[in-house]
Amino acid sequence: MKKIVIRYGAYAGLFELICFILTWLIIDIAHVGHKAQGIIGWFTILCPMIFVYFGIRYYRDQFNNGYISFFQALKLGVLIVILPTISFAIIETVYVLYIDPKFYENIALYDIAQYRKTLPPAEFAAKAKEIQQSLVMYKNPLYNFMGMIFTIGFLGIIATIISALLLFRRTKKTVAMA
Repeated sequence: MKKIVIRYGAYAGLFELICFILTWLIIDIAHVGHKAQGIIGWFTILCPMIFVYFGIRYYRDQFNNGYISFFQALKLGVLIVILPTISFAIIETVYVLYIDPKFYENIALYDIAQYRKTLPPAEFAAKAKEIQQSLVMYKNPLYNFMGMIFTIGFLGIIATIISALLLFRRTKKTVAMA
């Protein structure tokens, strides 16, 4: 199981890096808007989670005679998710610290402009202050890294649960007893 975890986790981490670079180039070259950037960003985060499904399926079919329990699939999937979670957290933290240090400031400015259009003045002032306070936290590398760990880890666990539900199979002996 260890080789499968490392292999599919590495595939997902490498795919995460490739998707991140391609996304960065597409956004930089095409100058897409903030909403499109958000959609592309979520796609970049979620796409590598397909390797969780492939890793569980490979283990089930090649090493476990076509059977895997839900909890065994869950365990395998969570272990696979660890590598892309850490790799994306590192990639994103390096990006916002060194490559585009104004990344969160640009998002904050966009959000403030959007809220200015939609909120009454009193609510807008409170929301703008809240955004400025959160901007200070995002500039902290540890906060940023841990935020990405929790975000990607949570999404990876959701992908793992879905994959485990799709792939688990009971042995014929267990099915006959039920």
